[in-house]
Formats: sequence, C-alpha cells, structure tokens
Amino acid sequence: MEVKISLNKKKDSLFFRAYHRVNSIIPDKRIVLGDSIKKICRFCGKGSNETKFKMKAHVMPEFMGNKYCFSNFECDSCNSYFGELEDSLSNFAGILNTLSTVKGKKGYSKFKDNTEKYELFADDFRKIIMRDENPEKNESFVIDEKSNRMNINVMQPGYIPQDVYKSLVKIALCMMNESDIRDYQRTLDWLKEPNMKDEEFDFMFHVFRKVGGEKMFPHPMAFLYRKLNNPSLRNFPSHTFVIYYGIIQYQIFIPYCQNDFHLKSAETVHFPIENFLITEVIKGNVTEYGIDRIYLGGIDKVKSERIKFSTGFKLEEKKTATNSR
Repeated sequence: MEVKISLNKKKDSLFFRAYHRVNSIIPDKRIVLGDSIKKICRFCGKGSNETKFKMKAHVMPEFMGNKYCFSNFECDSCNSYFGELEDSLSNFAGILNTLSTVKGKKGYSKFKDNTEKYELFADDFRKIIMRDENPEKNESFVIDEKSNRMNINVMQPGYIPQDVYKSLVKIALCMMNESDIRDYQRTLDWLKEPNMKDEEFDFMFHVFRKVGGEKMFPHPMAFLYRKLNNPSLRNFPSHTFVIYYGIIQYQIFIPYCQNDFHLKSAETVHFPIENFLITEVIKGNVTEYGIDRIYLGGIDKVKSERIKFSTGFKLEEKKTATNSR
C-alpha cells in the first residue's frame, strides 16, 4: 500500500477539495453537546437508568484549556476511563504544554528535570519562567541572541502511543452527528477495548503535528471534516479531525468507519493535510513544505524520548541556590 500525504498551503488545496467542515468548536462560552434529559452514553450505550452521569464530561481535556465545552453523552465510568487515556495525550505533548502557557484544571503546566535541576513554568499567557540551580551547565535551553530564539533539547515524559490516538479519536466522535456516528460502531467498540496491534489498519494510526506558528490558542479550537460525496475520493478516509491549542496543532484521520474498510486493501490511500498545519520553509529560491508525522499504533509505553526544536519565547530566568528553601 502507498500512503500519499498531500501538502499544499493554497486555498484550492486537495484538502479543501476533498473535505468540508461539518462541525467546529471554538469555546469562548459554555457549550453542552447532547440531550440533557434523555442521557445515553455514546461510548458504552448505557442510559441514565443503568449508569451515572453526575461528573462533568469535558469534550476536550482540561489541560488543553477547555473550560467551556462539555457533553451529556459520556457516563461517569467512560469519563474516568478516558481521563486515564488523556494522561498519555498530555505526556505526549510534554514540555509543549508548558510552552503553550495554557491554563488547565491545576493551573499552568510545569516541566521539571530532576537531573539537570531546573523547572520551567508559566505564570501568565505567553510568559514563561525558569528556575535553574546550575544555569551555566544547562544544555537543554540554549539562547541564540542573534535570532532571539531558544533552542530546546529535553527528554519528554513517557506515554502509551495508542492511548494518545484514542484520546484524539474520542474528541472527534464527540463532535460527530448522530447520522454519521452510526457508521463508526467499530470505532466506538475499539476505544473501550484493550490496546492491540492491528496490522490491517496500522496505516491509519498516525498523528500529523505542527508546533508553533503565527498564533497561540489559550483555549482549544476543534474542527471535524467529512469527505465530499465524490467517486474520485473513494480512497480517502471518511472523516478527519483537527485541533489547535497553545502552540500545538494535531490532525488525525478517524479509523474503522464501515464505509472505509476497503482502504486496508487499496493500492493507494490519500491523507491530505489541512493548510494551516503545513510548515513552510524557504531555502533560496525553493519553498519546501513539511509536516511531522508520528506513528501512534504502538501499545507499549514509550518510557522517554528526546525532543529538539526552537521557539521564539523569551524566558524570565529566576536562579535558585542549591541550598535555598
């Protein structure tokens, strides 16, 4: 199978010729999805006479800055289950959560390294503070004064790749309308099943990521797209989902739609990327386009991994003596 990833930042790109937006969430005020009276859990199928709906079910995790968007179709049991999966989603971003300066349930995210003895945290949107006991030995953060950028080289916390992917798919399914969700019963079942390798649909288990850009998002913005009804798009997944928060943008394609089972035996599958996620780099007279593609089909915990990138953030450094309290 050949997987074609289409990168084009023009308004008439393949992405917008293949998909149209069916739902969007830009939460600047309280939004509650689903029926507030007849509550049925979308993920386990149980009603209020069989299970409890007392907890606030966030459509998007609180660590992304979601304070406004909830749903009535997630029971307390499923809510707790997805909360455990979201630990991996948070760890997958790691220091990017801190650099996003997004305020979650427990305040701003902190990033701490006990080996090099520094702590990075925010105390306001776009304001980063670093406490460092040995700043002269710190090689994780190197300032390039000419470009006014910080080069970062740190170890990220551990995560379970398939839990990350499931967490993003769950948000997309929350945004799906009742007529389309019927085509995703296999996906709903898969979300609650123990993680297993799936060789046939392994090509779907990726996230496309962009870090940084012109804008920062203090609250998450999420968009669900559906494939246009066109025979020429047969080998495109039925739905794709995009979410922005802080300095992070993710895109995934939703697996196991009953209309997409032919994709596992297709010669070519197309993954067009939304314009705003594509990185543009000008080298001389040549413009190159790129996107981070990360495999999330693994079921074993990634204990730690190194991430290298640069950012234009200015850090307010507060030195802390070794023997201070």
